[in-house]
Parts: sequence; structure tokens; C-alpha cells
Amino acid sequence: MQREQMIDTFREKLDRNWNDYLRELDGLSKGVLIGKSDEITAARFVYNELYGGGYPEDYMEYLLRFENPLEVARDQWLSEQSVDFSEELNHALWSLMDKGDAEQGYALDPEYTPVPATDKKVTVREFIERHPCANLNMMTPGGFVYLTPEKAQLLLSGQSIKGHPGDPEYTMETTAEELLNQEIHSASFSKGTWRILSDYIREPEQEQAPFEQGVTMC
Repeated sequence: MQREQMIDTFREKLDRNWNDYLRELDGLSKGVLIGKSDEITAARFVYNELYGGGYPEDYMEYLLRFENPLEVARDQWLSEQSVDFSEELNHALWSLMDKGDAEQGYALDPEYTPVPATDKKVTVREFIERHPCANLNMMTPGGFVYLTPEKAQLLLSGQSIKGHPGDPEYTMETTAEELLNQEIHSASFSKGTWRILSDYIREPEQEQAPFEQGVTMC
């Protein structure tokens, strides 16, 4: 599915979910509506954010498998809400797709065929491009690296950055090529900073040819 087609399909489903949600609210009393104010605010926020189509394709592709992606993303957003809304929603969508728990708790769309999953992980370069305003506290194979948004952009431009092997007194330099090409193994977001574990990309081991059966006679 092309990106533009995916965005249109996603928006149509969001509109359907949003209109269904508004009809549900129509029959509720004022007291119930006040009690649901956080949920309504979250639903409106998630709807506007996702409708803009500014999030990665794999997030949209993942949400399309649900009958009600607005409800799925809204509930995850409510569970992780904090001050940094846009970055928190990014984390909610990351967690949603990474854990896959929602696929057991929410109805799947029987008419949607998900794109086959791949083992390809997100690289450090891709992660920075998706989170240009975030601080990154990284544990890499070569040591610890802390990137502010400004330093992350310098790294993307090709500049080396400094880290340390565990003691800040012993700094080391890591090239942009070495760090940007590593893959993300885990990521969690808290208090304005992503905590990341990265590693070198491992090439898949090639299967060895089976030993020949039998014995060669001389």
C-alpha cells in the first residue's frame, strides 16, 4: 500500500471512529460527560494528531489492523500521558507496536491484511529523524552517550560525538558513521528523555550445508 493511499484509508477509519464516538457521547448526561472529560480531550487530541498524517507509516500500518484505531491509540495515550504530549504519543505508539499486547485486547479488522512483519530494527539514524526534539541517553557497545536535540542534529550532519565508558572523566570519541548505523534494541521514555540500548547490526548467520551422508571409500 502506497503512503498516500495508506493515509487516506487511515483518515477514513479515523473519521468513522470519531463520528461513532460522538454519537456515543450524545446520549450521556452532563455528569457522565464531565467524568469522561479526560477521555474526550485525549480522543480529540489523538484524532487531530493522527489525522495530520505526520507519524511514521509503520505506526499507521499497525493501527489500521484494528476496527477502532482511535480508541486503541487514545487508551494507550491516556495511560502514558505527561507534559510532553507529542513525544509521549510517539512513545505510546512505539510501545503499542513493539509489545503487540493490543492485538489480544482489541478487535482486529477482519478485512485488513497487515503488511508482513520483518526482523529489521530501527537504526539510531532513523530514531533521531523520528524524534528530532528529544534528548537521548544511550548505552552503546562503546560506552555511554548523551545527545541533546542539538547534538543529535550535529551527529546527523556527520560530526563525531563524545561519550564515556562509564566514568565521565574518561571521554572517548565516536564517529557518526559508527553510531548512526547501530540498531535500537530497546527504548523507553521518561521525564523528557529516551533511554536507549543500541548495538551493532548483526548479519544473519548463514545456515551450514548438511554434512554429506555416507562414507567415501578409497
